[in-house]
Amino acid sequence: MSSLLVLMLLMFCMGAINLEAQDLSLAPDEVEALLEVATQLGKKGWNRNMKLCNDTILPPKLEADNKVVCNCSFPGEPCHVIGIYLKRQDLDGTLPKAIEKLPHLKHLSLANYLSGNIPPEWANTKLETLSVGVNRLTGKIPSYLGRITTLSYLNIQDNMFSGTVPPELGGLVNLENLTLSGNYLTGELPPALTNLTGLKELRLSGNNFTGRIPDFIRSWKQLDTLEIQAGGFTGPIPSSISLLTNLTDLDLSFNRLNGSLPTNYDGLKSLEKMYLTRNMLTGPIPDWIDKRDTR
Repeated sequence: MSSLLVLMLLMFCMGAINLEAQDLSLAPDEVEALLEVATQLGKKGWNRNMKLCNDTILPPKLEADNKVVCNCSFPGEPCHVIGIYLKRQDLDGTLPKAIEKLPHLKHLSLANYLSGNIPPEWANTKLETLSVGVNRLTGKIPSYLGRITTLSYLNIQDNMFSGTVPPELGGLVNLENLTLSGNYLTGELPPALTNLTGLKELRLSGNNFTGRIPDFIRSWKQLDTLEIQAGGFTGPIPSSISLLTNLTDLDLSFNRLNGSLPTNYDGLKSLEKMYLTRNMLTGPIPDWIDKRDTR
């Protein structure tokens, strides 16, 4: 009886080990897609004989440098790639079209020396966070980015994008964080951005925009961070900023803003930091500024 029990336990353990090995295996078509991604990025070292999934837990705030995250909890299915984080890897290829072949991918972060532009194939993805900042991307911001309506986070900062912001970005109705800083963007912000009512952080610094800070910022009621340092804007500070009651950080420094500060910004109950340095503002400093930790 004891021998039979030992044999049954061994068979159970072996079955559990095999099940675990099966559960942790990556879908074959996604293995091939990852190898295509590596080729297009110029990444060395990935091959079919290695474990390409090196984690099942998403890193906080897109901070991982070299990680492929997989979800292995799909019942009766192999693992699927849900996150790719390749930063500071000295990659000098292009943004990979093969990203489209990873149907479960939700999070993508690539910061290297990548060139070209964002492939149109990416418009067919279900990405939720996309960070391709700190590369060498050129051309206009593609309008088809507006079709990735699942995006809540979009960062293309510190590239060489030029031209105007496409109005199609107004279709990203789930967007909470938009960072376009450090490019060569021009023109005025399109009114279609009014639709981004869920925005919490907006960063536009280091560009060559023209015209005024648009009055439609009143629509961004959830905004807590507005950073437009050296953005190129002119004209007065719109009084509608006072309607952003969740705003904690406001940076409008190094623009060409003129006129006087409004005497009443009582709506900015949450404001903690405000930077207005190097503009052409005139008139007295309103009393409400003295009551806040501003610069």
